[in-house]
Amino acid sequence: MMTYQINSEEDISRLRQEVAHLDERRRKLLAPLLHPQEMVLGSLYQVYKRCGNPRCRCAKGEKHGPFSYLSLRVEGKTKLTFVRKEDERWVREQATNYRRYQKLMAQMRQIDQKILQILSKIRDSKVKRYS
Repeated sequence: MMTYQINSEEDISRLRQEVAHLDERRRKLLAPLLHPQEMVLGSLYQVYKRCGNPRCRCAKGEKHGPFSYLSLRVEGKTKLTFVRKEDERWVREQATNYRRYQKLMAQMRQIDQKILQILSKIRDSKVKRYS
């Protein structure tokens, strides 16, 4: 978190320029957020399993797989949904789109927070107490 000391109109001018720069970055982030690609909620990952047959190769450590699952947190618990082989590519792309969107949202929140901090400092530099 940056702290700004405002001692003059020159300092305020510098802060205004920083807000303008942050606002420009924010506008660039906004376009893909307003027009998102199709997404699926969750993360795709690979699982290797044992079948339970004591005579199978997996009983000796060579597990079956990989099998694809979509992982999603629901009410604090991880929920796994099996993904068919023919849907793997589509689910991977959709999950990647979701992650990308979430990252853009996080960047947007950071920029908004910085802008609000700067605006508060500018306001505070102009506020006087009446007595």
